[in-house]
Amino acid sequence: EELLKEKYLQFQMIQQQIEQITQHVEMLNQKNAELSTSIEAIMELGKTKKNTEMLSPIANGIFVKAELKDNAALIVNVGADTAVEKTIPEVVKLLEQQQKEIAENIVEAENVFAMLQEQAMNIYKEVEEGQ
Repeated sequence: EELLKEKYLQFQMIQQQIEQITQHVEMLNQKNAELSTSIEAIMELGKTKKNTEMLSPIANGIFVKAELKDNAALIVNVGADTAVEKTIPEVVKLLEQQQKEIAENIVEAENVFAMLQEQAMNIYKEVEEGQ
């Protein structure tokens, strides 16, 4: 019976890890979708005529009317309170690289997920056979 309790605790821990990985993959997929939206928006910005009136975000859900003065260069925060000017193709390439890294993280997480599922099934079989 002590072994049964131990196996049950192991199974519960694995189930919690599986749930965490599932949530992590969902978050990565959401981030990937946001990057796709950003890429599309940046590409459209490059096609927008200068002096076009647009809404510019100030805070979450708060915008100001503005005119587009330059549609060829974007200011990108590169960390450590540093921003640099980059062209639209450079920014798109940067975002696509982030998407690639996210895709790699998703594959890694799915591999861990599969391994944990296998461990959970093995524990389940051990308990079933032990009864």
